[in-house]
Amino acid sequence: MALPGHTMGHIAIHLVQPRMVFTGDTLFAMGCGRLFEGTAVQTYANMRRLAVPPKETQVYCAHEYTAANGAFAMVAEPQNAAIAARMTDVAGLRANGVPMVPSSIALELATNPLMRASSTAELKRRRDAKDVFKAPSP
Repeated sequence: MALPGHTMGHIAIHLVQPRMVFTGDTLFAMGCGRLFEGTAVQTYANMRRLAVPPKETQVYCAHEYTAANGAFAMVAEPQNAAIAARMTDVAGLRANGVPMVPSSIALELATNPLMRASSTAELKRRRDAKDVFKAPSP
């Protein structure tokens, strides 16, 4: 799948069986890649396109940023109970040295504020805010 946005030549590999998508730097657990070469319009279209596979499709991203992305997600959507629950899970997994990837399309649709953006403008606002976000110290 061609997914310009992070870079113009960025791709993802979608395997229908088994249900997996390798998203590189386009979609992360609870986030998305910076817009280095592409636009918010492209990235919003990518998020809509990645929402189409079956919800149980496993999402394999290129980097493990789940905890940092989750800290931002808590600020972006403070009333989202699914994000709070996922962050509890993330803390437990990290404490036990368990990887947080893969994710799933369903989990990202519930907890990823970039994937949940309702418009290009909202995605851009959220991505710009994430670019300068500093997580609170524990």
